[in-house]
Amino acid sequence: MLLSFPYMHPELFSGDDVPGLRFFDPGMTAEVGENGFRPEGLPLDPKTAAALIGDCINFGEQFKDPSEMAYFGVASTEEFYEGSSMSIRAQLTRSFDDGQGSKEERELKETRSRAQFILLLGWFFEERMMELAGLEKGVKESWKTMDTTIGVDDEDRLDGRVVELGTAVSHTAGVSDGQAIPLPWKRIAEALPAFVPDDAVLVCRDAEIIAVWNDMEIDFVAAAPDMGLPAGAQVATFPAWKFAGRRSEPSDFPLASRELTIAVIR
Repeated sequence: MLLSFPYMHPELFSGDDVPGLRFFDPGMTAEVGENGFRPEGLPLDPKTAAALIGDCINFGEQFKDPSEMAYFGVASTEEFYEGSSMSIRAQLTRSFDDGQGSKEERELKETRSRAQFILLLGWFFEERMMELAGLEKGVKESWKTMDTTIGVDDEDRLDGRVVELGTAVSHTAGVSDGQAIPLPWKRIAEALPAFVPDDAVLVCRDAEIIAVWNDMEIDFVAAAPDMGLPAGAQVATFPAWKFAGRRSEPSDFPLASRELTIAVIR
């Protein structure tokens, strides 16, 4: 199975289509998304998932600056719980602490619930990325229509003065105001091994992520012809924590020690 990384929405996978590429579906909605892969036996059902995301939204509303939430991209799951609403952790606890099974089985269910929670956050984050991009495009198109209506010439339009006026007057010329909060792909890399099949190959075309792996000196080699990857693709297999940029296995998230095979398309 070829699985997109880190994006879980087809709209965000850039470049040419990769035949057979699937997109991880963490179980936020009742129906599986387009070309989606939703593993069986997810610990959190869609109703619980939606409630958790709702708590996260309420928690995030206390931040005046959205960039303050970017710490999630580098924080461990434990640090995130300590800084967030206790109801989030309470719901996760109820989802696995049913008293059934051995201690090891309950601990595995807890870890899988945490992993699914991370993937749900990533999925919802992508939804907001696409929503904001659409709003920003719409606002900019509206300003272009307005400057045409009031007779602003091409020179004014091209040098950005109309957009600057919009920013000053209504603060809506650019919805994102140039702020870029990165997708927490490192945490996504550590969470995926809880659910992806052993033979899955994660396909990454994101130049910034690939550059990080190059800096980490992760050794990618030419993909075998029978892997179904585009010409020139390279692959590497390592524990998930290594792709996530850690120096050693995290003691609080043992699933990150499972191996991932990632293919990069440069």
